[in-house]
Amino acid sequence: MIKYEPIEDCKVLVNTEIHKKAKLSRQAFLEKVKNVKYIRTGINRHYISFYITSIEEYGNLKKFHELVNNGVFDFGNSYHVFAVAIPDKLYEWFKSQRLGAIERQITHWLASSYFFEPERREIFENQLFRPLLEEIKKIIKTHYVGYKPPFSEDDLDNLEEKQYEDAIFNNYHSKLRKYHEVCQISYGTKPPAFLNTPGQYEYMSEYGVNAYHDFEFLEAYFTESDWENIIIKESIDDLGRSESREDFWINWKNTFSLYDIKKSFVYGYYFEDLSPIKNPQINKRERISKGTMNEVWRRDEGKCAECGSREKLEFDHIIPVSKGGSSTYRNLQLLCESCNRKKHGNI
Repeated sequence: MIKYEPIEDCKVLVNTEIHKKAKLSRQAFLEKVKNVKYIRTGINRHYISFYITSIEEYGNLKKFHELVNNGVFDFGNSYHVFAVAIPDKLYEWFKSQRLGAIERQITHWLASSYFFEPERREIFENQLFRPLLEEIKKIIKTHYVGYKPPFSEDDLDNLEEKQYEDAIFNNYHSKLRKYHEVCQISYGTKPPAFLNTPGQYEYMSEYGVNAYHDFEFLEAYFTESDWENIIIKESIDDLGRSESREDFWINWKNTFSLYDIKKSFVYGYYFEDLSPIKNPQINKRERISKGTMNEVWRRDEGKCAECGSREKLEFDHIIPVSKGGSSTYRNLQLLCESCNRKKHGNI
């Protein structure tokens, strides 16, 4: 069976309501899938189209924003998505910007392309979502009318090769400055890196942007037939016939199992406030920093230091706080709930 590389530089968003599809409690759901090691995954390159050429694609932009900010897993009924992995930079962009700001950034990029590349205007007129096209024309009327690059087409025709190259270079940077100036005036900041140039689209893997002018992200899901095998019939199916990402599945189960404690659907924030407060004395403990938790998690490879389990992990003080132990990297380890209880019982 194929062992895939871990997912890196991504936020894993968890669907915390998927158990309801099977009409089960969260705990009952986990019991049924606890032996599943491999699951269907795939790169989705078409969920959120960049050009926004239709009302459907505009709706997908809103869905994506809802997914990142509110954990709304609205993927239709053909399969049941339980988690998605979104590149960090794309996640941060959608997390830090209101939907209206993202719409403006995309619209201004398209406006610059429409204005600086006249040969493409007919395509824009025929394909773009009509309200978007109207907004583009307003931007051009407000900010671009009257702008001319340093060298006209007639100027370029009369230049020698070296002068021609310099003129093209100067024209490009003049257009770039104009585009950034308009962005700064309109929404107060430069565009994200993949929208940084007028009329050109940057394919950037760290944003999950690909050659199809779409965003891409990894999604993991049960198809209808997989759901039947794993959930309803209670049979164990290792899904060897499917694409699989074991680390993705493990991350999802860890986060899903702690949802009642965490109330968070983002795996990237898994390390904060891991355990509920059980008595007032816990408040007096030295708080473990997120950075220390990350270091301990990496050192212990995300598994129990005693038995190797990846289920219900807790941060344990090797020398208990009551015995003078500190919340430092050297004095912390990952233990599963069972091993941690045994240790404290022995103490």
